[in-house]
Amino acid sequence: MYLLEALDYYRKNKNSIDEYSEYEVLCRVHLTGVLDLGYIYLRFWEIPSHLEQRSVRAVYLRTISLEQDLTKEMPPKDKQYYIPGGLPTEVAILMTLFTRAHFVLSRSLRQGNILLMIKYASKEDVARGDIDGKILALGDIKPYFDMLEGLKLRENSEKGKRIRRLEPFMLAVRLYHLSFSLIDRDETLAYISLVSAIETLLHDFDIDSIALEDWNEKAAKLLREAVSTDRYQGIKEAVLTKPVRIKQRFIKFVKDHLTDRFWLDPTRPNEIEWKWARFQNPSEVEEYLARIYDARSATLHEGKPFPPSIGNFERALGSRMCIGSKEWEEEELIPSVRAFERIVHHVLMEYLRRESDKGKVLIISE
Repeated sequence: MYLLEALDYYRKNKNSIDEYSEYEVLCRVHLTGVLDLGYIYLRFWEIPSHLEQRSVRAVYLRTISLEQDLTKEMPPKDKQYYIPGGLPTEVAILMTLFTRAHFVLSRSLRQGNILLMIKYASKEDVARGDIDGKILALGDIKPYFDMLEGLKLRENSEKGKRIRRLEPFMLAVRLYHLSFSLIDRDETLAYISLVSAIETLLHDFDIDSIALEDWNEKAAKLLREAVSTDRYQGIKEAVLTKPVRIKQRFIKFVKDHLTDRFWLDPTRPNEIEWKWARFQNPSEVEEYLARIYDARSATLHEGKPFPPSIGNFERALGSRMCIGSKEWEEEELIPSVRAFERIVHHVLMEYLRRESDKGKVLIISE
């Protein structure tokens, strides 16, 4: 991970570093204080006098300059890492995850003593969200960057076995960041990006742990009462085919990472005015996760149109819908993409917390 490489370099050379790269980043939130990690520095840059509360704001980003050592031997394949855009892109997409505000890398200003002024994106590329205009303290974000070190420790926490965490997690963050650009442009692609963000973290989630009860609790109970243990296992294997297991693994992973922190979050949509964007309980989440996964799979693998989000039409969850000559039944409809984005955000943050803690605990115990 470029950010952690920069951290290592900074720790070894912090008294002699004299070359930095500077960038402009855009967002729609108001940042207070500074984020100064030594190897990256982030602060508010300019606030035009005519600025409205939800307008795009400029943020100054400075990073240490890292040059690739072409003489250095490449690490083994399973230890190699890549993300397009390098360190500044990592910072922008991580800030999006850590704040739920869309951060966009706008311009490269300087590399060392060389002025660049290379433009990557404009104000129009900064997506709108439900926390636009809010005040966020940069000091509160630092602990999240610190968690990334724990994620790296987690990769090497089991002797003789490498556990891939950094690269899958950063791919998930990229897909989450991409969904912000798509939500108001193409809701189908936004949904697909959000589902894919979860799936990148399932690569070593135990698929064999999926039980028949996860698929149909009532059917599992009836079978246990009606057949022997051996026959039950045979029926289970026949029913839980690979596609069924993959879907159930997706649902189980999300449910496992939805903690009380999600349900008790005071910023959740208002239960009365925003009921269509608010999940009521874990059972409702499970029902709609199944619908979302089925809709995504049908779109990608069968070429079927993705059902529109009912939140866009300000209807209660579960309503029937007809658009032109296409009709969706109640059991096909899915919730607002922004409601699902909140779930994906919580899952990614909870994954980071847990895996980081596991890495730190296991290293300390050794």
